[in-house]
Amino acid sequence: MAERVETMMEEMIQEVEEMERVGILENFEVKELIKKRKHFEYKIVKLSKNKEDFLNYIQYERNLVKLIKIRREKIRYHHKQDIIEYPINQRINRLFISLENKWASDVKVWLSHIDWLKNEVKWNNVLSRQYMKLLSVHSFDPKLWVAAAKYEFEDQNDVDSGRQIMLRALRFHPESKLIHREYVKFELLYVEKLRARQKVLKIEVKEEDKEKNNAENEDGEKEGDSESKNKKDNKEEEKKKGNSVLDEVNDRILNCDLVILVVESALKAIPEPEFAVSLLMTIRKFNFTDAVQEKIISLLKENYGDDALTVDTLARIQLEKEGKASDLVKACVSIYREAIKSEVEKVNNISIQEKDKCCGNLSKLLHLAADTLKDLMNKVKSCDILLLNSMLELFELGHSSGQMAIEEYEFYLHLINIDNSLEFEEVLGAVLVKYPDHLDFWRIKLEHDLRNREFRQAMEGAHKNLGQQDLARIWNRFMELMTRLNRLVDAYQYLEEMAGKVNFAFLRVLYLERTYEKGIDKARAVYKRFHLLPPFSSDLHKNILTYELEQKKVDREEVRKIYETYSQQFGDEEIQIWLDWIKFEEKLGSVMEVPNIVCRAESRLIPDKVNKFNTLRDFS
Repeated sequence: MAERVETMMEEMIQEVEEMERVGILENFEVKELIKKRKHFEYKIVKLSKNKEDFLNYIQYERNLVKLIKIRREKIRYHHKQDIIEYPINQRINRLFISLENKWASDVKVWLSHIDWLKNEVKWNNVLSRQYMKLLSVHSFDPKLWVAAAKYEFEDQNDVDSGRQIMLRALRFHPESKLIHREYVKFELLYVEKLRARQKVLKIEVKEEDKEKNNAENEDGEKEGDSESKNKKDNKEEEKKKGNSVLDEVNDRILNCDLVILVVESALKAIPEPEFAVSLLMTIRKFNFTDAVQEKIISLLKENYGDDALTVDTLARIQLEKEGKASDLVKACVSIYREAIKSEVEKVNNISIQEKDKCCGNLSKLLHLAADTLKDLMNKVKSCDILLLNSMLELFELGHSSGQMAIEEYEFYLHLINIDNSLEFEEVLGAVLVKYPDHLDFWRIKLEHDLRNREFRQAMEGAHKNLGQQDLARIWNRFMELMTRLNRLVDAYQYLEEMAGKVNFAFLRVLYLERTYEKGIDKARAVYKRFHLLPPFSSDLHKNILTYELEQKKVDREEVRKIYETYSQQFGDEEIQIWLDWIKFEEKLGSVMEVPNIVCRAESRLIPDKVNKFNTLRDFS
């Protein structure tokens, strides 16, 4: 091991001496450099190798290269790079290779090496080989294949190599959406390059043809030889034939025939409308792809004509055409309308077994149509009435099928929520039957009923169908609305009735809060009525304690009784009960009671909480 390290150190002598000689490093810096390198070399040759040792050595050498660059600028010396920098970079490269051999499964190591080759030393010939090595080990990751192909195409300008990598990637990942999409984009970029080059070459070719014609005319006048003219004509015909073949191939590529083949292959490998639409969105970024777009649209219509995403795509495309805004909106809405009508008919006529699939497509279609029309309402103000009527028409169709989703129903109810509207009441009733456990629909029902001074039906329906958390929200909303309507007496009477009838802890807490507005004595009566009845509520005890401590003259016996009950019900888990009780006795009660409370807390709390209780008590 020592001999190997010494051998490596001897190989570094020339570069180190040269750095000292030209003034890049001082003598003491050279000694420190040698010492550091020897330390790192011993680290990486030991039997139990550590990845961090290699990474630290690599980072040290990279920092050294940066320092050398700064020092060169300072002393204005830019010679001998092959003796100084090149060996250091070779050493870094060897360290990366050792890392990759030892920890081949770590993709970050490979990518760090590639980043260093690409951005710091720019060793392009090594970089291509490095990508190939990476792909031979990590062929499972489509992103790595795409990165390798992009490097060849964009950085190396090597179209053939980039295409070969993409084709190999498709053999490894035939169903990868990323690779298929990037391959389509790759071919589109290639066509874009060819088209740009063609524009330049046409100008150059015209100038060359003029020069050739002039030269040939001069030669023909001088020679006057018919045989030589015939030979030239034959050669020109052969050239024209060869050029016509090349032109035909180039024209097919420029017309995106190759791109169409790639798209067809991609859609055959991944027969999904979502993927087809994503390809269409990628292709539409290029302004020469009309033929490809038409091909994808025709395939969408042919294979997925009834799919919600296909309909949405075709409808949105109408909005991007030229023409009056109202005409474009009508064309867009027409596509949605016809598709929704067709789906509603299917839902009404198909068997129960197929209904779920068809209903899912209809619900999705309604959602996409609603999103589009909402966007248009914000962007095209001149068509507000047209859009509103169109949306109501689509919602009516969806409602007739009974397959509209919650979000669409919420917006539909918002649009038709007019006083004494029979349509609103009919739709709301149907919605509550379809989605009985949705809070917002019961809130809308409550608000609507309160306009007619009625609330019991809505509240009772909510109690039957909602969970406790949603019920707590609906009760808070109920009290808020009754306060606005100056009907607090009615609200309190109903609250009192339901608190006694239904065993919900949150309802008792709300009842206590509202009763406290009438005085502490009535609040105490409510507390005494419910404090021993399950389900127990921590908030019930906390609220009555707050009310008791707010009084000008605190009734210590009442507070102690509350703490007694509170600690019996929740004292095994909640440390804060005991801490608050101790604080109360220290400030307003009797300090002599504190040791007794501490003993009770330590015996009552679960073992895991006792240490935490003592710690918090010491710091309080």
